[in-house]
Amino acid sequence: MRPAVRRCATTAATALLVLSAAACGGRADDSDASNPSPEPGAASSSASTPGEAPSSSIASDALVIEVTVAGDSVSPDAERVEATVGQQIVFRVSTDVPIEIHGHTNPEFTIEAQPGTSDHTTTIDQVGSYEIELHDPDRLLVRLDVRS
Repeated sequence: MRPAVRRCATTAATALLVLSAAACGGRADDSDASNPSPEPGAASSSASTPGEAPSSSIASDALVIEVTVAGDSVSPDAERVEATVGQQIVFRVSTDVPIEIHGHTNPEFTIEAQPGTSDHTTTIDQVGSYEIELHDPDRLLVRLDVRS
């Protein structure tokens, strides 16, 4: 192959590789409406207006953890809860202020809830004991013991 043709072929191959990587990749904060399924362990959300029952497809064997923030009152307060690997876990959040809940799971998850009632669903695929915390005020909500 002649040097000029080889350079052109190398440049074209490099450009194709870069474009392919850009098409397949993306930043973590990019939203993709064509791919609504969450990453394993990621929390998904469905919101409802205050006073309205949350609507979502909750499995009959799902673990529902009620989280309530009203003024200075927060519940649950450092409760121990048991779940099984792969079980749907629903955090039903009722709050009067915007809050952030963080799960020290693998992978970790964050729930940002606005005032009102909302459901946030996740699954955990590894056996272990995980802390689920409220941020501001910093408080342990539950210790989630996941068994096989």
